[in-house]
Amino acid sequence: MPDTEPGEAPVAPADGAQLPASPRSPRPAGRGLPMPGGTDLPPGLPPGVFIAPPPPRPNLGSLLFMAAWFFFMNGGNNMPQSAYIGENGQIQMRQTELGLIQEQYVDYRSFVNGTGNWSEPAAPEVQPFALLPHEYRHPATHAFYDNITGFYRDARVHPINLLHPPSSSPPFFHNVVLPAVNTTGQWNETLVADLQGEWDFQAVNKWSMNLKERNLFLQNHTDWTWVKGSATLSATGDKEIEYDFWGLHFVPNGTYNLFGLPDGMRIDIRNIPRLFPEHANVTRHIILAELEKELRIQEQNMLLTDATPDENTLTKCPLMIHLTVPQIPFTTTPNAVKLYEDELHACTGIRWSLPRPPGYWEGRGMGGVAIADQCGWAFGIEGGKGIRLDDFWRKSINYASFASASQLIVLLLLVRQMEATRTPSTLTKVSVPTIVMMGIADSWIFSAHAVMGIVSDNRTSMPMLVPGFFCLCTAIVFVPRYAVLLHRIQAPERANTTAAGNAQRTNTAPVTGTTPTAGDAAQPSVETESAPLIERLRSALIENKGLRFAGGMLLLLIFFNVAFLPSMIPFLLFIMYSFWLPQIWRNARQGNTHAMDHRFVLGTSLGRLALPLYIFGCPDNVFFVQRTNWVWILVFWQCIQIIILHAQERFDPSFFLPKRFAPAESYNYHPLLPPSDPENPTMDTEKTCSICMEEVDTRPGPSGEVLLGMNPRRAYALAPCHHLFHTKCLSQWMAIKTICPLCKRSLPPL
Repeated sequence: MPDTEPGEAPVAPADGAQLPASPRSPRPAGRGLPMPGGTDLPPGLPPGVFIAPPPPRPNLGSLLFMAAWFFFMNGGNNMPQSAYIGENGQIQMRQTELGLIQEQYVDYRSFVNGTGNWSEPAAPEVQPFALLPHEYRHPATHAFYDNITGFYRDARVHPINLLHPPSSSPPFFHNVVLPAVNTTGQWNETLVADLQGEWDFQAVNKWSMNLKERNLFLQNHTDWTWVKGSATLSATGDKEIEYDFWGLHFVPNGTYNLFGLPDGMRIDIRNIPRLFPEHANVTRHIILAELEKELRIQEQNMLLTDATPDENTLTKCPLMIHLTVPQIPFTTTPNAVKLYEDELHACTGIRWSLPRPPGYWEGRGMGGVAIADQCGWAFGIEGGKGIRLDDFWRKSINYASFASASQLIVLLLLVRQMEATRTPSTLTKVSVPTIVMMGIADSWIFSAHAVMGIVSDNRTSMPMLVPGFFCLCTAIVFVPRYAVLLHRIQAPERANTTAAGNAQRTNTAPVTGTTPTAGDAAQPSVETESAPLIERLRSALIENKGLRFAGGMLLLLIFFNVAFLPSMIPFLLFIMYSFWLPQIWRNARQGNTHAMDHRFVLGTSLGRLALPLYIFGCPDNVFFVQRTNWVWILVFWQCIQIIILHAQERFDPSFFLPKRFAPAESYNYHPLLPPSDPENPTMDTEKTCSICMEEVDTRPGPSGEVLLGMNPRRAYALAPCHHLFHTKCLSQWMAIKTICPLCKRSLPPL
């Protein structure tokens, strides 16, 4: 619009066109009374009055943005519902973690003071310590182990059914009178079946647990420690169930009384005092102090979260656990045990000079009894092996150092191999699938160490990430770079192979002496369509990049879905550790030798076997994996591949192939040379190596170059142009150039 002076009406365009109502709208303003200058006014208004055009219409994107902004800003201001519908359709009041802890604390404080209505659960009909054999009842004549924080693995379990006790006691309970809990006939079998669920207690045969102890906050209860942990019950058929437990350790007699429920169910620690009938008052005050501590933690929490409901588990049977640790041997003092444990916790460098005290699991070791309360089952526990927590941290760091060293060696050897094969003549000998399989194995190892380092969140997290970092460098930096370089160098070879295959398929069409007819014209297409399915699929993958990408993504998805399944690990390791097979096949089909340095082959194999040997071959590994014999099959398989690679260097690359699979006969660099004729020396050929300028011995003795192969003729090499060289010299020359040093003629592979 043209500029106007203040107080003047705008001037209409000279051609009489109407002005639009707004810059965003093409519609002209309504016509009214004419004004000086040619402008219009809406009808009904006196002359000289000008009305501004209407405002522009709002943008739809702005409206959507404002609506979303108000929605997200106001979405959390609604009050949460005070009730919800439970799993069975009943209406339940919503309760927060803070409200639940407050209710438990107030009820239990009133009970301890004798002023409340809450009642403590009744004492169990059979106490666990009543079933403990006599050999695990230790008199308090010497000091006991005061802290067994750590791991306890692979204890034997002896289950027994208390509803129908056997006529003769099992070996573990040989001197114990087994009670029958169903003598009155008032046992609720329906409730027992509902609590036991789908878990078969009769099949339990192994007990493992993680346990952590800490001192109490009460000053006058130094004889007690608070215990928290989890136990794994293993049954036949590789079935397992996890139990969480809380309890107390009475240090003067070395006994533990724990109360546990399956993982996913809330544990009410107010059940613990009924496991200590002789110390009921003391344990009640301890539980009250723990509830008060938990209440303070919840009050300081900034988030008001709902109480977590119990999850559906295989069983709902609670466990009452009674464990006893042996006394410290008389040959060791409690101060020596404490000094050794303090040195493990805060190393000062004197641990190697301290005698290692025996563990609580050595000798007869720790034993105990667990009773599945309300389900009628009891379990004898004996014969496990433990490891202290600080000792576990030390072993974990040692493993991280060992894994880091092995993966660093693998990385350095790969870099050295890349430096040694920089020319096209050497790159054509290396198999691309071999390098890719190494990268896949390294990515798998990186994923395992990264998950352990991130999820564990303890003092071993950073050391565990170090070997993962080396594997990451190998998997995403050097292996892809090397594989891409090999792929580009070997692209003409693949193109020639594909063209030769197509030409061969075209030439297989039948040829007759008759004149071609209209039906014969379609014969080539029929032959093409009748090609084998594998061949057609291979051609489609070569020609279609999108299909190759989709297939690769599908294979990676399948790999990572099954890579960490315990039952699939042996098969995956066997496949991943077959990475020398593609190189063996390439050597045999193309007649290659010296494709890879022997130090790279041996060092890579040893470095990659180090981790499986530790995890599956070491009985005391930090992953608590059972020692298996199939890991030695993996070692044997790697040794077979290395032996074949070495045999290809010494004998012939295709020595193990049948004649129909052997490659075409290649040029023989080691022909049998006639002996020199002393009567006609002019007929002798030149026997000086043009590379090292030394004489070539065509009949070396045992101390000569015979070590290069089984045949003495392997010491010299006669080129097609009849120039004689040392085999070692010519091999080094052809690693850089594939032409004769003298006449510049192209040379076939050596």
